[in-house]
Amino acid sequence: MKKLRERTAFDGWRGIVQRTYELPNGEAITYDVVRNNNYVTVAAFTAAREAILVKQWRPGPEHELWSFPEGFIDPNETPEAAAQRELLEETGYRAGSIRLLREYRASYSTERRFCLLATDCELVGEQRLDADEFVEVFTLPLTEFRALLRGADSRMINVDAGYQALDVLGWL
Repeated sequence: MKKLRERTAFDGWRGIVQRTYELPNGEAITYDVVRNNNYVTVAAFTAAREAILVKQWRPGPEHELWSFPEGFIDPNETPEAAAQRELLEETGYRAGSIRLLREYRASYSTERRFCLLATDCELVGEQRLDADEFVEVFTLPLTEFRALLRGADSRMINVDAGYQALDVLGWL
């Protein structure tokens, strides 16, 4: 499709860009696209096969959600470095190894989400959270984590990353 124009509709922590395209039939259509930074999701596990998760209140659904540690990638930072930094800052755990699993793209956003696998994680310190972050860290044994992924519990938001990590590890 041919882009006809683009304008910023909202500029904040995240932004909204309105992009107008010419469709194959000659009609024009405008889409609202969320402008967001690239970020990492860190599917983290201890040597004892426990998933390292965080509980955090989120403004969209207006309740607490569970997830793997996540965070924005700083300028000139690799996804691997961002994953190690975010894991340590949010949880106090350091990974024995980190590897990139895959990159996800969103249909109506500029963001790129990099899913990384962190294994042999050890607790090495305290959380170092931003002033507006209130994150509770917890671990789940592998059997409970698999049940969480399979269940109807909507609190877990990185189900895709969980399945991808378990598949790569051969723990499904």
